Amino acid sequence: MKFISKILALFGARTGRIGAMIRASLSVLGSDLQVFVPFLCLFVLKAGRGLLALVILYLGFVTQDWERLFPLMLVFIIYLPVEMILQTFLQAAMSQMARDTLIEGHINRFAIVKTLLGNLFSLLFIGFVSYLLRRASESKQSGFLGFLVAIVVFVVAEVWDLVSNFGISAIVVERAGVKTLVARLKELRSHVPETLVGVIGIDLAGGVAQSLFAGGVVLGLFGGGAVGYQFATSLPDAFLAHFGEIPVNTLPTLSLLALSFILSAVIASATVLAKSLYFTSLYLFVVHKGEVPDDKLPALARMLQDGKDASS
Repeated sequence: MKFISKILALFGARTGRIGAMIRASLSVLGSDLQVFVPFLCLFVLKAGRGLLALVILYLGFVTQDWERLFPLMLVFIIYLPVEMILQTFLQAAMSQMARDTLIEGHINRFAIVKTLLGNLFSLLFIGFVSYLLRRASESKQSGFLGFLVAIVVFVVAEVWDLVSNFGISAIVVERAGVKTLVARLKELRSHVPETLVGVIGIDLAGGVAQSLFAGGVVLGLFGGGAVGYQFATSLPDAFLAHFGEIPVNTLPTLSLLALSFILSAVIASATVLAKSLYFTSLYLFVVHKGEVPDDKLPALARMLQDGKDASS
């Protein structure tokens, strides 16, 4: 994960702190390579949505292969809800890994599978609500009322992010139902203000970095388009498109967009990983402190303090 941390550091101090939080967590957990597996799955899942969009653009503007285009468009429509639900399951897997390494000293793969299957409906519910809030946050309304709605949706989404992260931790650590979850949230009340600030801090850091790639999209569309027009006949004909009588090679545009989507997926996946490790560790430290081995408690306390400082 050091390589991922170096990539995050390229996009500013705040984004670099996400990588610092991950390194601090892994220094306590000591499961660098195994935690990389769900992170890699999440990265492939998030990058896949952007790359699927590029395939759709290629089929629509270059090959005009409508028979292959329309099925992929249907896949793209349902991709986001599936992505959000699978992300919830991957978060639960990360949380189980954190719990196992802190309490038992090693990762139990059977326990991960048991957790995912035994809490199928709870995790599906969390993923579905997360998707609905994601859709609501992406909806745009004009005027002052739209501004107020956007603020309300943002606050609700951040509070839900806090509840869902603690909820996943409760499900993983003690197979919590609704009553147990409510009771555990009450126990964590004293930590909610600072933790909510932490959630917002992590999300803003990741959001600022990902917003940089909006410029990458513009560069890909216009800069890549200009290069594709200038060198239309010099680049591979497989990417040549015609807009009226104007030939444009789409390879530069598609390449820049692909790079932008891939880097954005790295940051988004790292943000999810940082929150999963941090909140599971915090949950164990507050609710099940007695189960954490004594030799790990000082390092865990330092890690949580570092995470708090990094997200502020």
